[in-house]
Amino acid sequence: MYESKTVNVYEQLAQLSEAKRIELLTRILVRIPSVNGTAGEVDIAEVIEGIFRSFPIFQVHPQWVWTQKLPGDALGRENVFAFLPKPGAHDTVIYHAHFDTVGVADFGSLKTAAFTPDELATYFQSYTQDADIQKDAQSKDWLFGRGALDMKSGDAVHINNILYFSEHPKEQQGNLLFMGNCVEENDHSGVINAIGELMRLKLKYQLNYTVAINTDFISPKFENDTQKYIYYGAAGKVLTCFYIKGEETHVGNTYGGIDSTLVASAINLLVNNNPDLVEDIPNEEILPSSCLMLRDQKDFYNVQTAKTTYMYFNTFTYQRPAYQIMAQMKQAVQERCDQLTADMDTLEKNYQRGLQVPLTKQTRHLAVYTYQEYIQHLNRQGVATSKLIKAFVHEHGDMAKRQIGFELINYLDQAANDTTPKVVLFIAPPFCPHNYVAEHTKIYQDLQTMTAQCATTDQFVLKKFFPFLSDSSYFAISESEAEIQKLALNFPLMAQLYPLPYPQIRALAIPAVDIGVYGKGAHTWKERVYKPYSFGVLPNLIRNFTQLTWTKGV
Repeated sequence: MYESKTVNVYEQLAQLSEAKRIELLTRILVRIPSVNGTAGEVDIAEVIEGIFRSFPIFQVHPQWVWTQKLPGDALGRENVFAFLPKPGAHDTVIYHAHFDTVGVADFGSLKTAAFTPDELATYFQSYTQDADIQKDAQSKDWLFGRGALDMKSGDAVHINNILYFSEHPKEQQGNLLFMGNCVEENDHSGVINAIGELMRLKLKYQLNYTVAINTDFISPKFENDTQKYIYYGAAGKVLTCFYIKGEETHVGNTYGGIDSTLVASAINLLVNNNPDLVEDIPNEEILPSSCLMLRDQKDFYNVQTAKTTYMYFNTFTYQRPAYQIMAQMKQAVQERCDQLTADMDTLEKNYQRGLQVPLTKQTRHLAVYTYQEYIQHLNRQGVATSKLIKAFVHEHGDMAKRQIGFELINYLDQAANDTTPKVVLFIAPPFCPHNYVAEHTKIYQDLQTMTAQCATTDQFVLKKFFPFLSDSSYFAISESEAEIQKLALNFPLMAQLYPLPYPQIRALAIPAVDIGVYGKGAHTWKERVYKPYSFGVLPNLIRNFTQLTWTKGV
């Protein structure tokens, strides 16, 4: 448990300039090891709640600060809310950020210093293997540590701005709602559960959510890039999975089967980093799929080829519905598997010709299905798939949510005694919807005004899609109900594994933007946030944008 959580943080902040306030808040939060999936997520929620409760406005109105527990969470993790109302106002700006981090294994021998910014800065000042980080450390303009950039400095900026408006009530023309979320780094469970709380508040207080402002990090895109990127949309994501079943054989008869790892390798070479299998949007950072897992299912060493292999990819979505991306990928994989079996036939024939033996009649075939198509195939064979799926859920319902789809297909395959080599393409959690702010709207125009009015020398660039995964995906959804239903057909056990509150998300339809802290090395041991911009420029930038959203359009 964080030992200083009961200290009156406001007493420390009151004596400081704004930039020093945000730095102190960032340091307090970085010191808490809130690694995703650990009790540190509980600790940091308590600390953030305590920080808010130390502010004079919340001393008078303690009911304006509260937490929301994640239902059924074994760790007891919570979201944190702080509401700063303006009497008579309905327009409400949401300041949101997550407070969990990735792990610290990458720090190696420096793991014990991962949450100690000054110790890391001292280390990097004499670190000659990376001139850029050494220069940054020596400049004293950067704050190091796990979570310093992603994204406890972003939390600190929002906390500071809530404090600022509480101290300058005449500048506040609408309501402010801070929302700090847990569990962002893998399944986004925090923000998903918070959607219900946002709906409750909207109905109870007749709130009109004008915009949700995320402070998730931005970074240089190329060497010497100093531009500051503002995003008015969030990329989506599907986890595209491949169940691959080959035909096992002895290594002494290697042409007698189909090695599932060979099939997986062919699919990996096709899909991994292939820009032709994702969207093409001019002037946007559109990322191809990346393989996150590839694993054969052999339990021990022997001289038999692997019968089954599992693999999945991170696949981004931007404007096209996810089911269309899936259909395109399935067609490409079908063509590649057809070519693979033809190549294997050619190799075997050449081998037999070299031995001067009769050529074997070629019978290789790899069936490629989507999950929906495979279920339909089994149903045509008379397999009672619905009954089998219910039995599987009863027996294995507590299995890890990214493993259960593979095991369900394997279960069905064995129950049907289906021995044919195959590839089954399906979706597993998490699914992140994509969304973006239309360029004819007031919110987009307010972003343009905000950057034009900024008095600093920073060069701002407006981009449509935040290039990383973020909680902003869950404030609105661009895909129609029919398009989501098509996706669900290829998402085994979607309702049980990843029950998103689609009706509430559609009803809220909150424009989401990212005006983020600036730094380098997120998710690496070199993570650092640039203080002059993040602590000195960004807070006022966000306040100006907030005030613009409270004004009525012409």
